[in-house]
Order: sequence, then C-alpha cells, then structure tokens
Amino acid sequence: MAKFNEILSDHIAKWNMVWFGLIFWGSVFNAVAKHYEILTSSLLWYSIGLLFGIIAKLRGTWLWKV
Repeated sequence: MAKFNEILSDHIAKWNMVWFGLIFWGSVFNAVAKHYEILTSSLLWYSIGLLFGIIAKLRGTWLWKV
C-alpha cells in the first residue's frame, strides 16, 4: 500500500496541471455552456479543459502567464 501511495503522489505531482485543467477548467466550461444553453456534449468541454492542462504542462505555466 505504501508503494501505491508513493506512485500516486508522484503521478499527481508530475501531472497536476493536466488534472487541474481537466477537472477545474472542464467544469467551468461545462457550467458556462449549460448556463447559455449550448447543446453540446459535456465531453467537449472537459476535453478543452484537458487540452488547457496539457498545454500548461508542456509550457510549464498557464496560458495567461508570460
């Protein structure tokens, strides 16, 4: 169990921006789409959040930071 916790902690530390993009930004985009009654799949909005997270991981920072 200790090895699993170590692996999980290491994964989260390396991929935190990707997970944040998927969960947080995906939720924000999905909520905005529902508010404006945009009838597309939630998968699209979470995919865009995931894309933001992947780009942030590759850049080392978020898109709006220079």
